[in-house]
Amino acid sequence: MGLRKYNKSEPLTHLIGVRVSAPAYEKLEALRKDTNCLTLGEFARRVLQKEEIIFYHKDATMDGVAAELAAIKKELNSIGVNINQVTRYFNSKALPNEKIFEALRILDDYRRITPQVEKLLTIISDIKWSPK
Repeated sequence: MGLRKYNKSEPLTHLIGVRVSAPAYEKLEALRKDTNCLTLGEFARRVLQKEEIIFYHKDATMDGVAAELAAIKKELNSIGVNINQVTRYFNSKALPNEKIFEALRILDDYRRITPQVEKLLTIISDIKWSPK
């Protein structure tokens, strides 16, 4: 963790001690974990001073979709790398027969991409985009 950020022109000089029960402490700590506050003291200060607290929320419904999209992205990227390597090799060949062979290999890679692209388009069309 980095250094805590505080207003140097108005340092925090007065200490206020508050005792809470274990369940209340755990509840405050659980609330703080989902915010932009680094410490419980900072969280309590912002609540007392009615300052803005940013709460982070994660939508777990998209976890499976995100994992599937990441896997498709990885596979498409590796296929794209293969196509680039074969294309470079294709361009280095002078004989027409060798070029035809390499072109057929590229065509095979493109055929492998087609189902992944269709799957990707299906996933994207199924996502319910929420307006902001």
